[in-house]
Amino acid sequence: MAVLAGVMFCIESLMSVASVLGRALFGTPVPGDYELVQVLSAMGVAMCLPYCQLKKGHVFVDFFTLWASAGLKRVLDAVAALLLAGTAFLLAWRVWDGMLEAREFGETSMVISIPVWWGYVPVVPALVLLGITALHTMRLHWHEGSAP
Repeated sequence: MAVLAGVMFCIESLMSVASVLGRALFGTPVPGDYELVQVLSAMGVAMCLPYCQLKKGHVFVDFFTLWASAGLKRVLDAVAALLLAGTAFLLAWRVWDGMLEAREFGETSMVISIPVWWGYVPVVPALVLLGITALHTMRLHWHEGSAP
């Protein structure tokens, strides 16, 4: 998913350059460029989250745990991963519900009239995968200290 998101970000960048050049040179930007950047960015970010969790790439503040033992930090990391999993599954459910509602009401973007619900399609599995990945990392944190 992260690789596909990277490809989408590259396409998004090329489209933005084409739109700026088109606007500057010919007075005609790419129609709906803002809409497409908005949708592609939201999809891409969501699709990168599971990989980021797996690689411990999320930002965390350890100011309050500098004094803590390695065991306590491990437990706190496991609890944080569990909370992330719960949040990811909750968001997946709510995004799914929002996608169905947007589809039911036929919402479209303003400029190029693409169905809004299309942007939700990759976000739901990305959030489910994030939840699964967070549960996996929770298990890893939990069992880190029990290895011989």
